[in-house]
Amino acid sequence: MAEPTPFKISVSDDLLSFITDRVSTARIPPGIDLSASEAWSHGAPESVMSQLQQYWAKKYDWRAVEARINSHLKMFTLPIDHEGETLTMHFVHHRSSREGAIPLLFQHGWPGNFLEVEKIIDELVEPKEKGKQAYHVVAPSLPGFVFSEMSKRAEYGLSDMAHMIHKLMTALGYETYMGQGGDWGSLIVRTIGSLYPNHCVAVHVNMVVSGPPSWKSPLTLIRFIGWAIWQDKSKEGSLLGRMMWWQKDEQGYLEIQGTKPQTLAYALVDSPLGMLAWIRDKVEHLVDDDFTWEEEEIITWAM
Repeated sequence: MAEPTPFKISVSDDLLSFITDRVSTARIPPGIDLSASEAWSHGAPESVMSQLQQYWAKKYDWRAVEARINSHLKMFTLPIDHEGETLTMHFVHHRSSREGAIPLLFQHGWPGNFLEVEKIIDELVEPKEKGKQAYHVVAPSLPGFVFSEMSKRAEYGLSDMAHMIHKLMTALGYETYMGQGGDWGSLIVRTIGSLYPNHCVAVHVNMVVSGPPSWKSPLTLIRFIGWAIWQDKSKEGSLLGRMMWWQKDEQGYLEIQGTKPQTLAYALVDSPLGMLAWIRDKVEHLVDDDFTWEEEEIITWAM
């Protein structure tokens, strides 16, 4: 197998000019009157997107962001073969100097990307606290995300990504490793753990997906039905309520992305502000309530 190739981000001036022009000339559709508590109920508010457009057009400095990422993160690419297809994978790879460091696969999901690891990678690799566990961190970009090549196979799915990412880890010399995943990354690392239990020896996820209660567990099913009818006010009932709200009001993006991704791509690829709105809307409810998205960070995600 080929050796990893060092990688630096280098967006062309032509592409950067295209993006800047599209952002500056984008038209913001008029919003509707909503209460503060309902401000996001119809999607990203006009006021939020107008502010982001102004920041992006007048203050955002991609070249400074690009330089920061290139100087901080050690990035590489490596071609990975799977099912008769070779895709070039982009990934961050930081090795610890500490004895006993554990290989850690850090897998993003959607609408995230490899930059999710940027704020914590230094502490994971070289902890400030003496005696704290250190890690060799590998943070791949999923196929089709950012700088990783996209598969052309329509049936390409979770297991394919799991196989490819495991092959990446072993190509880097990690025969055993741990996995951390969020969103799609959680499903992928769980799949890796299932397919390669002797290699991916531990899995941590920050999104847990489970199916509805089955007939094999009648008491659980009765409790679920009871909650749906009488709206259980306990902590568990509150969490179930949020789950039902998410499925009813917040999963529209999943349906269109899962059924007609090519159609959606024409709109988002040609409109940077449209891409930003699509991402900004979802991350509003995917983080803790006390987290504030800085303009530069969320625009960088849309880039």
